[in-house]
Parts: sequence; C-alpha cells; structure tokens
Amino acid sequence: MVMDPIAPDARPRISARARVQTDKVTGKPVLLYPEGVLVLNPTGHAIVALCTGESTLSEIVRKLGELYQTPEQKILPEVTEYLNRLRERNLLEISARTESKP
Repeated sequence: MVMDPIAPDARPRISARARVQTDKVTGKPVLLYPEGVLVLNPTGHAIVALCTGESTLSEIVRKLGELYQTPEQKILPEVTEYLNRLRERNLLEISARTESKP
C-alpha cells in the first residue's frame, strides 16, 4: 500500500484504539491494539512516546536527534519508515497542522 508522505508539520498521534503499556511478564513496553500487541524496542518506544498529536514530525525528529545524538537528516527516513509501518496497521493518525488560538 502506497501512503501519502508525512508532511514535516503533520502531528502524528497513536490511534485511539491503541495504547502503550508495560508488559507484566517481561517489563517491556508494548503497544496494545484490538488485533494484537507490538513489542516496542527502546527506539520504537521513544518514537511512539512522542506521537501525542502535540509535536510535529519535524519536532519529533529533532527531539530524537538530540536524544540519540544523531543528525536529524540521518534519522528522518528511519522515523518516517517506522511511522508508516504503524500507519499500515492503522495504529497512527496524522493530523494536519492546527492553527494557534489568540
């Protein structure tokens, strides 16, 4: 499935039908959704934790670049690919930029 690219000012948000939780057995973060569970590695957890609908894709990439001390242009394709895999499973919503209120 070919998806529209995620715009730099888009605000990714984990779908309302999914939630991040700590697995009681392993202690690892997981993304629970009606059809299953996705075990998150530390990088995946860091990405998902920033997908609140508040930060833009550009801001998420900047924060991850700072966290992992990696140039933004290097991690942008990897973050976008990860987000697109979540979108394919209907676990991520992309909202347009919201206007700021005076």
